[in-house]
Amino acid sequence: MGVHRTTVGEVVTAVSDALARLLDHFVTFPTDGQIAKVKQKFFLLGDMPNTIVVIDCTHVHIQAPRQREWEYVNRKGRHSINVQLVGDADLAITNCVVRWPGSVHDARIFRESRLFTEFQTNRPDGVILADSAYPLLPWVMTPFPTANTPSQMRHNNAHGRTRSMPNNTGLYCATQYRCPSQSPPL
Repeated sequence: MGVHRTTVGEVVTAVSDALARLLDHFVTFPTDGQIAKVKQKFFLLGDMPNTIVVIDCTHVHIQAPRQREWEYVNRKGRHSINVQLVGDADLAITNCVVRWPGSVHDARIFRESRLFTEFQTNRPDGVILADSAYPLLPWVMTPFPTANTPSQMRHNNAHGRTRSMPNNTGLYCATQYRCPSQSPPL
């Protein structure tokens, strides 16, 4: 392209900063007035009652940083940022955290997020649907590690159906961003 690497870095930084400033205008959590409708949509997706959002983390690959490189190595041995995405039944991202190195576990990212603090102190009327990497809490619903009874199997099946579409969409979006020096994406 004929553009110096420094210029590209400056442009990427400027665009990233601008997007970060606009984030709160586009990434919003369901309001109290919207929660009943969101719960109904999630229930129609997979029969899981009381769900207001789903949560998961995904790794976005990066080039190895020069400082504290080891912190960015994920469990698959690749350098990444571990990004927490929270979404609603309409596939809209309602919350995201993009600041943790790839070595950080999903549950820690969640525990240290504003979303966790907000739910811990002001429990909304509903639950976050999460995979087994997350803690089971009164407001976080995870699957049974081993489904031993028919009701546990039904729970896990409904849990999986309800999480599948928003989760897969979020992961799909994240895989579209690739580190220029790495191929294929994620």
